[in-house]
Amino acid sequence: MEPVGYLLNTKEGLAGKAGLYYNYIFAETGVFIRARNPLLRATLCINPAEIRGLAPLYKNLELVHGKIPRALYDLAISALTASCPLERYLAVTWEGQYHLTTPTQWREPAEVKYERVSSTILDIHGHGAMRAFFSGVDDADEQGLGLDMVVGKLDTLIPEVEMRLGVYGYFAPVTMGDIFDV
Repeated sequence: MEPVGYLLNTKEGLAGKAGLYYNYIFAETGVFIRARNPLLRATLCINPAEIRGLAPLYKNLELVHGKIPRALYDLAISALTASCPLERYLAVTWEGQYHLTTPTQWREPAEVKYERVSSTILDIHGHGAMRAFFSGVDDADEQGLGLDMVVGKLDTLIPEVEMRLGVYGYFAPVTMGDIFDV
């Protein structure tokens, strides 16, 4: 099986040869990338277009084990606030239920290096007093299928939060309600 598949979303269903890691899907509504792992299923539009004669397709995000409890979001914000002004990394993992994990890490005011944790569904890192944004380093690091959250302005009453879905180098913003049980 090839690592990448190329499919047409016909009115009769998907046609073509599926890939091992992800598929590009050509649909009436554009070009999409679709991937799945044991924790996530995602379909992301990477180029909207009108392609006549095919069936439509739409973006989709499914957390296989349901949405992450809001309490883990609150706990993550508290932990990151307590670490300000240093950056910090946290991971939400699945091990029969969702857990907030702090792996071994090396922290600086503008950088954090950390050990990867298996079964991670959401990577979270704090930017200390800086604003919340995804850097070029984040884009380069996050080349698989996963969810990412960055929290900034941790020295203020209301921190800034940015969240996104990453599908093999393609990114799209997601909302709190897409990820957390709110």
